[in-house]
Amino acid sequence: MYFWNSYPFVRFSIFLILGILAFDSHPKLWEHGFVALAVGIVLFSISLLRSSTRGFYKLRHVNGIFALLIIFTIGGIVCKTKYHSHPANHYKNINKKIIGFTGVVTRPATERTNHFRYDLLLESAILGSDSIVKTSGEIHLYIRKDSSIQRAYYGDKLAVYGSLYPIPGPDNPNEFDYQKYLKRQNILSHSFVRLGDVKTISSNPSNSFLAYAFSLRENASETIDKYILNSREKGIAKALLLGIKDHLDNDIKKAYSAAGAMHVLAVSGLHVGIIFLILQGVFGRLRKTGKIGKYVFACISILIIWLYASLTGLSPSVLRAATMFSFIAIGQIATREGNIYNTLSFSGFMLLLIDPYLIYSVGFQLSFAAVVGIVYIQPKLYRLFHFNWWILDKAWSITCVSIAAQLATFPLSAFYFHQFPTYFLISNLIVIPSSFLMLLSGISMIIIEPFFSSLSKILGQGLNQLIWFLNEIISYVHRFPNSLIEWIHLDQLGLVFTYAIVITMIVGFHYKSFKTLVFSSLLGFGFIVWTLITHQIQHERKELVFYELANTTAIDYIKGHASQLYYIDNYEKEELELLSFQINPHRLASLLRPISETIVDSNFTRKDDLTLGSIGGKRFVLFDTTTYHLDFKKKIVSDFIIIENQAVKSLKWLKQNFVFDQIILSTKNSRFYSQKMKEQAKELDLRLHSIKEEGSLRITLDEGIKKERTILSALFTTNPD
Repeated sequence: MYFWNSYPFVRFSIFLILGILAFDSHPKLWEHGFVALAVGIVLFSISLLRSSTRGFYKLRHVNGIFALLIIFTIGGIVCKTKYHSHPANHYKNINKKIIGFTGVVTRPATERTNHFRYDLLLESAILGSDSIVKTSGEIHLYIRKDSSIQRAYYGDKLAVYGSLYPIPGPDNPNEFDYQKYLKRQNILSHSFVRLGDVKTISSNPSNSFLAYAFSLRENASETIDKYILNSREKGIAKALLLGIKDHLDNDIKKAYSAAGAMHVLAVSGLHVGIIFLILQGVFGRLRKTGKIGKYVFACISILIIWLYASLTGLSPSVLRAATMFSFIAIGQIATREGNIYNTLSFSGFMLLLIDPYLIYSVGFQLSFAAVVGIVYIQPKLYRLFHFNWWILDKAWSITCVSIAAQLATFPLSAFYFHQFPTYFLISNLIVIPSSFLMLLSGISMIIIEPFFSSLSKILGQGLNQLIWFLNEIISYVHRFPNSLIEWIHLDQLGLVFTYAIVITMIVGFHYKSFKTLVFSSLLGFGFIVWTLITHQIQHERKELVFYELANTTAIDYIKGHASQLYYIDNYEKEELELLSFQINPHRLASLLRPISETIVDSNFTRKDDLTLGSIGGKRFVLFDTTTYHLDFKKKIVSDFIIIENQAVKSLKWLKQNFVFDQIILSTKNSRFYSQKMKEQAKELDLRLHSIKEEGSLRITLDEGIKKERTILSALFTTNPD
């Protein structure tokens, strides 16, 4: 019971997180959240007063429960206040059409293939009647690239001629929900305009510190451009030193991911941790000179960490890491055992109070998991072996760090990225020391460039060669056989099971607790049972999935663990990557193979200007050209009618000549046509689904399907059944 006394903020953080998650699941519980908070504080105060007379020990559990419930309630309240309580003039509350707007750039541009993307804080909106209203809220503004490559900068006030559009949700099942992702950043709309539609009115940064940080990053970026000439190495240098990932080559990103070295390309906890280690090496002796020395070391560490954070433009990931290590530096002033865990929890607690939806950030989750894993597991692994040779000792230390970080983050990596780098130990033996040297030389190059440009040039040349060497090593490791285990499926319950198994096993071995190890084994058995149940559920599935793809129609026939993707239109191999991005998430969640292994030729055949086919025992008629000239002597029976290119002008004509269950409008129809057909379907009592407007369609197939229905039976020769 006294175990938790040294870790109060571990408990507080857990209940704050539970409050945030509970609010997202049941927001109605917080309709009177402030009243509940007030009642909780009153009851907690009464309990504390009674404790003063009866003894705190007797009511310690009651006091603790009240305190945790208050924090639980606060979790929901901060979530509701920050993300679900918009002012009356927020742009989402404007019902009229917006044809223009003004706003202030809150971050420098992020470069995309064809656009520059800005975070724009709106100030006013121009409505269709040319009236101007004050408004608020942040949007993503996409400005199409121009040959002049003109950019806007932090603090610029822009006048834009354009409309706001809601951010669409996922098109296909289990696809990444970009809408929800941005909603958790309070961004609900975006706008796409050309450079000629944008005019800079003024420039007046509201935050001088942010303006200074962004200016520092811009100058640092120009220094890298000046001394790192190779485009591949330049992209790595900007990602490593400044967190600018706009210029990274896709092939090199894949190689780093496969080698388990992707953390190098995202400025976050690793980089700030290396800076902190450098500071400990240079100023660490101050901590041994007494309490004043500890305070001086903490002040120096915090100052330099935040100067580095400013150099990177104060990106969210760096802000989190800088905050975390600042609290660690402060926590090192105390010497109590277990202080590091309480310090980490306190930093997480404060960050979540400021931004509760950080809990959903993959970077936030991975950073804290990696640091906790390294702090707890690495020392225990390191003590297993002792090497007298310095080089072997350092290699073993880095290996222990890699193992500890992988153990702590593998479940999250498998859950989000569905892969595991098999040679991470080999690559990290090179990557971690190289990152140390690259950060040291790169930051030195940037700092001394205004004073000693010749020395900065030498450092730049050395950095270029070091990055080239690291790239070659990573590419070589990437070519190893089975360098990356892909297609790992882990659902949310599986994630919980995996972490529970890892934690209980580590704790069981550390404390030599047989009961804990038995419990870990039971959790492992439960995970196996859950996996078998999941596979059995999938084994019984039989469905058709009509995907929402731009200007094409693709149908997945899924039967148990087997699947085939029927691509109706002409299929180009160049489109495979885009198709994989849109379809493979559902394949993975359904325990199926990637589409690259299961794409088959279209199962549709042309017959007298009528396209007919069968998939999974279901009959299809595809209209892609007008067919009024055809003379049907009797009604044609089908299960589904697919319409493309506005081919059918009247559903009344369709109903007179065909017997069918449902009409499906593909994405190769205009929205105006889709609306018109939906109105006709409602009048004629027909089932109709517009993929462009309503998204993908999943249909569960019945084994007792009407097998007697036929459309020229000779056409049905490739039924997967």
